[in-house]
Formats: sequence, structure tokens, C-alpha cells
Amino acid sequence: MAPHAEEPLSTHERARLLHRLHGYLVWVGAEIPDVVEIDGRNIPLHELIWKLFNKEELTDRELAGIESLIRFLEKSEACDERRLARANLTEDEAYTLYNEASGLLRAIMDLKEIEQGRNPDKNLHRRAVRKKIRDAHSLLKFVDELG
Repeated sequence: MAPHAEEPLSTHERARLLHRLHGYLVWVGAEIPDVVEIDGRNIPLHELIWKLFNKEELTDRELAGIESLIRFLEKSEACDERRLARANLTEDEAYTLYNEASGLLRAIMDLKEIEQGRNPDKNLHRRAVRKKIRDAHSLLKFVDELG
């Protein structure tokens, strides 16, 4: 069901969005936010993750920064989720919040992967990630077709 801009979010649609947000593959296809605000500063999150992903090695300072950023993003995502669960929202507002939360989850997953150093062969890794995404999209399409 597509969102209707001014209609209030129904109880059913709220439950559906929250259920999807807790799904195992919520991050698949989610877009990492371009920018997040931390302590009044705009941080180019998407660009930062891309740079970290493409680095050969990470310094101790960068690893500590990744840990801090993960904690911040987890708190932000939890806040979005609480707001989605409780706030009086229109469908558009709810979908915007859902997309933001799923994008934050994607960023968290990417940062954890970078932090854990699962990147010995980037080309092999990228192929594996693309395959996982294709598989996930196929699974989601199958589930959607079932109803």
C-alpha cells in the first residue's frame, strides 16, 4: 500500500512498518542517509562510510570513531523507531521515518562490517554482497507476491 500524504497512519499500517523494521533484511535496498547531525555538526555519513570501506587499513583512532558512530546511529535509530511506534503521524511522515530508520540500520551494518575487517578481498566481497542483495530482493518479491 502506497502512503497517502495527509491521511493519519492507521494502526494496521503502523504495525506493518514496525514489523518490517524488525525484519532480518530491512537494510537491503535501504539508502544510507547522506548526512547526519551530531552535536550540531552535519556529518557526511554516506561519504564517510564509502571512504572507510575503501581504505586499506584503519587506524586506532578511526576504529574508535567507528565504534562511537555506531553507538550514536543505534541511539538515533531507536529514537526513530519509538517515534514510529508512538507518535501521531501521517502516512507520509511514517514512511519517511521508516526509510530513515532503515537507512540508519544499513549504515550500522556497513560500519560493523568495516570495523570487523571482513574485507580481505574487496572484489570478492562486493560480488558476495551483490549476490546477497539479489537473493534478498528475490525473496522479498516472492513474499510480496504471496500477499
